[in-house]
Amino acid sequence: MRLLFVRHGESTWNVEGRFQGRQDPPLSPLGEMQARAVAERLAREGHMRSIISSPQRRARATAQTIATRCKLEVVCDERLVEIAHGEWEGLLRAQVAQRWPDWLERWRDEPQSVQFPGGESLSQVRTRFLSFIGDASGFGSPLIVCTHDVIIRLAVLWACGEPVERFTGLKSDNAGVTEIDLTDGQPTLVRQNDVAHLGELRSDLAGQAL
Repeated sequence: MRLLFVRHGESTWNVEGRFQGRQDPPLSPLGEMQARAVAERLAREGHMRSIISSPQRRARATAQTIATRCKLEVVCDERLVEIAHGEWEGLLRAQVAQRWPDWLERWRDEPQSVQFPGGESLSQVRTRFLSFIGDASGFGSPLIVCTHDVIIRLAVLWACGEPVERFTGLKSDNAGVTEIDLTDGQPTLVRQNDVAHLGELRSDLAGQAL
């Protein structure tokens, strides 16, 4: 089975450098262009069988753009939502650094040890991601999975058999494509964060609150 993970297009809060979590900002104008670019890329790659998305607006809008181009129907799954940033949601990185400096440092250096205040840990997100993977075979392949940064980085670690401690070393561009082959329950990473279709449409990840 082919799983094509697509991070949502850039959101307005990505541009502002705010932690998003479970909040629901829309795509930015650049994010809308990114969604169209990845939709064209996937349409050119061949017949896509199905698409499933996080229900959050930034992911769902990206998925709908892809679905329209590939003539598919979007199905939403709550297990694909972004990590809950809890009390950090809606805040700029500078505000979080002022209120929770030690927690922010740990999130950068030891992400596996952090549970956001009022939110989730990577371990909790990994559990719901693996629950989704257990049901993925019920969809047609190739399956497009439109989701979020944390889910995609955890997917890469799962496919490579790497521990969560390696999380910080990975990146996931807006509208980038990560492909995992799942055969007999065994994942293989085929490509990671493919952005060849974006050209000058890539977002500045350094300015985002990730």
